[in-house]
Amino acid sequence: MADRSLTVPDASLALSEHALAIGQEFPNVETCRRTLKDIAIALHFDLRIVKSDRSRFIAKCSKEGCPWRVHVAKCPGVPTFSVRTLQGEHTCEGVNNLHHQQASVGWVARSVEARIRDNPQFKPKEILQDIRDRHGVAVSYMQAWRGKERSMAALHGTFEEGFRLLPAYCEQIRKNNPGSIASVFATGQENCFQRLFISYRASIYGFLNACRPLLELDKAHLKGKYLGTLLCAAAVDADDALFPLAIAIVDVENDENWMWFISELRKLLGVNTDNMPRLTILSERHKGIVEAVETHFPSAFHGFCLRYVSENFRDTFKNTKLVNIFWNAVYALTAAEFESKITEMVEISQDVLPWFQHFSPQLWAVAYFEGTRYGHFTLGVTELLYNWALECHELPVVQMMEHIRLQLTSWFNSRRDIGMSWASILVPSAEKRVLEAIADAHCYQVLRANEVEFEIVSTERTNIVDISSRVCSCRRWQLNGLPCAHAAAALISCGQNAHLFAEPCFTVASYRETYSEIINPIPDKCLWRELGVGTEGGVARVDISIRPPKTRRPPGRPKKKVLRVENFKRPKRVVQCGRCHLLGHSQKKCTLSI
Repeated sequence: MADRSLTVPDASLALSEHALAIGQEFPNVETCRRTLKDIAIALHFDLRIVKSDRSRFIAKCSKEGCPWRVHVAKCPGVPTFSVRTLQGEHTCEGVNNLHHQQASVGWVARSVEARIRDNPQFKPKEILQDIRDRHGVAVSYMQAWRGKERSMAALHGTFEEGFRLLPAYCEQIRKNNPGSIASVFATGQENCFQRLFISYRASIYGFLNACRPLLELDKAHLKGKYLGTLLCAAAVDADDALFPLAIAIVDVENDENWMWFISELRKLLGVNTDNMPRLTILSERHKGIVEAVETHFPSAFHGFCLRYVSENFRDTFKNTKLVNIFWNAVYALTAAEFESKITEMVEISQDVLPWFQHFSPQLWAVAYFEGTRYGHFTLGVTELLYNWALECHELPVVQMMEHIRLQLTSWFNSRRDIGMSWASILVPSAEKRVLEAIADAHCYQVLRANEVEFEIVSTERTNIVDISSRVCSCRRWQLNGLPCAHAAAALISCGQNAHLFAEPCFTVASYRETYSEIINPIPDKCLWRELGVGTEGGVARVDISIRPPKTRRPPGRPKKKVLRVENFKRPKRVVQCGRCHLLGHSQKKCTLSI
């Protein structure tokens, strides 16, 4: 039993906020019903409906002998309803517990709609507590879950409506952002959703004209009402921030859909890829991705994500010393240094050699990989995709893509403003690295061979620098696109500005060019064209009505992973540095120079 004394202040407050009066009007009978239900819950009494039709609404207190009663009738000639008679005093004690008959799923949905609008991740358990705190009412978990579903549908539309609106949404993208690519594909006689591909002209222009020729490919699985996979190709801007180029949703991740996504990416870049430097593509190199890249980007350098490779190595050998040597091998700049690290690993375990046959060093080791990573070893797009999947998994597909578009728009606007505030030649991250190289250059002896070649002598070794071809024998200049300390020493000795010898993709001018285009807004869906039915070779026309995919989430709670006994005997996790990737210390305590 609830303590009635605790609800008296709430009841008096509710009485002042929800007071009825004779002559009070409501726009329609539905609003009248909802208002009376809210009053009954706020004042903790049960409502019993005596009559409810198109012309009148009569209700009384459910307790026998209590005189509370209200009669609302339709006003003649207008759609409004007004209170005709009212007996507003209660003689009963009301509801003495936390459960209330009027607290229906519809009421729950209306009660939490504002909270869910601000936070779509509002969980049913949080809804339960929120309603109990604000209204003093206890509802079941299923009521809270269904209330959230109904509220989400009222705010964003249903999942089914999201798929139905996709052709019109793609048309709006192409119409309001000319030069953008937005296409949706259906399959089967039922026109079930299969694929969606979107790339904004602002992103295409920024990548082709200002970004470094580097692309990251990855995916994240969607866990909404209808399952699917979110695919993304992302570049990196001058200041090392992610720059999403193309986004796709497919019904299932398989080789066929990866082949389609990479082919759409090739069409997007068109003949421009013949005029730009050879692309470097980074991914986890799954079979479907490898085949797709080889088919549509045969000249590209396709490298491994080091996170994927290192985790496989660590899980295979479970040896801290081996993992440390492995990361030293990753960063080795020359083949000789790399081979010496391999020799050290083989002395510890002969099983290393078969592993290296499976993960060829030509696909990930700095000493052998022919593409230019610009210092990027892991996929930054992975975290972005998982954040999108987490934030949007409860939204219909159109709302999901709108969430992503709004985030892209926000990034473009904020980064455009930031870029205009910089007065340096290079962006801050590149400026910092060049200044560090200049500071380190003072400890070297410079011997000039001719106009462009220099011999840089130190206590460790001698390096040859060619400033015309922007090459240093240490290979850091070529690998990172920024002058190394040896190059800086050579440039300073001949009176050159080292900042001017960085790759153009690191300049403030390139950064501004990257975000110079605007992603225009999309009108409200009520202004879109109505949909009919129709297809052309599987590609959805604007008059097609697309049905949801058949990959629907199964009912019930997801199965939990089975914890095996041997999992409890695994050794304690060792801290791994996020900068040098060696084990045994954190990034804060790393002594490696930045």
